[in-house]
Amino acid sequence: MFQGVLKTLELTAEINQTVNFDDFLEKIYDSFIDYIPYSYIGIALLNSEKNSNEVYIKGSYGVGRNQKMKAAMTDILGYEVSLLKTSLGNIVETGQPRIINDLEEHVEGKPIKGYNKILLRSGIKSSITLPLMINESCIGFIFFSSDRKNVYKENHISFLRVLSNSIAIAFQQNIYIEDLLYSTLLALTKISEEKDKDTGEHLIRMSEYSTKLARLMSKDKRFKGQIDSKFIVDIEKFSPMHDIGKVGVPDNILLKPGKLNENEFNVMKNHTLNGARVLREAENNIVKSGNSVFKMGIEIAESHHEKWDGTGYPKGLKEYEIPLSGRIVALADVLDALLSKRSYKDAFSFEKATEIILDSKGTHFDPDIVDIFIDNIDEFQLIYKKSLGREKQSMTN
Repeated sequence: MFQGVLKTLELTAEINQTVNFDDFLEKIYDSFIDYIPYSYIGIALLNSEKNSNEVYIKGSYGVGRNQKMKAAMTDILGYEVSLLKTSLGNIVETGQPRIINDLEEHVEGKPIKGYNKILLRSGIKSSITLPLMINESCIGFIFFSSDRKNVYKENHISFLRVLSNSIAIAFQQNIYIEDLLYSTLLALTKISEEKDKDTGEHLIRMSEYSTKLARLMSKDKRFKGQIDSKFIVDIEKFSPMHDIGKVGVPDNILLKPGKLNENEFNVMKNHTLNGARVLREAENNIVKSGNSVFKMGIEIAESHHEKWDGTGYPKGLKEYEIPLSGRIVALADVLDALLSKRSYKDAFSFEKATEIILDSKGTHFDPDIVDIFIDNIDEFQLIYKKSLGREKQSMTN
């Protein structure tokens, strides 16, 4: 354990350097595996954005080496639930860690909730949960989990409490800076979206459609090894920014009710390059030890109008030349455009939109992604119906 203490001091010293948080979490996993029994480290963050009277918890980061467990735990990343519907509220109130040494026994005789189903399916048997504290406020939790029962003892808590404090500091110094810049960029994206009153739910749906596709693809052998938990988190974050470059498109073109002429369309096409330029500029403002914080955002902005057959823009990329993130968002973007009323068109039915996408398989869209979309069509229709419900509710408020 003495060596573990030395590693903790070394880790704390590194916090003052600008390191990528995902890399930081990887380093923690590798540094302390000999001193603490764990198979997976996860972080969930608290937020109250959806309802000022209710706090939500969302799976946000995770690292592990067991491939089967990592694959199962991709479902926990992005999973969001009201804090009141979990047993974690007591940790927030008391600030005290919690040990569960037999997860199956812990849930026995109780309704098994969605997140516990994921944990059990992944093979997690026991865990220690600690609050992440910044300025005496709980911002979330860190979970050290094992695929064995009865491995955690009270003496593990003292060591992990120090470690969780280091993680909270690193989070504050890295993620908060990233989130501040991300929030600024998202606000910039909303400026162009809000010009068109018919696009209110567009950013939310783009994130939901793209993330759902990525999750389904991660479990398909055709995309084995291409989509990990970080990919899913990033596509959820950056898919709404696909059209950030439209902020520079004049309103007379952006909101034109009829078909664009050739010159107007050329101006519109530049939104892909302008969006990538904006995100590259944001990238240049964060020094991250050579890591690209906005890499996927740049890919999406630049490539979501490329087509599988090479007839898209801005570069005329074809097939696998198009980044995977761009191929996913291309389908999500067209789906939402077809289902939405615009200044130049009425909304199509879900059935008609599906038919159009299927007809574009192998020309506009990656045929494998279309197959996965069609095979799981009910899940996408559910996202669409929930969005309609939110729109109706907002109109009555």
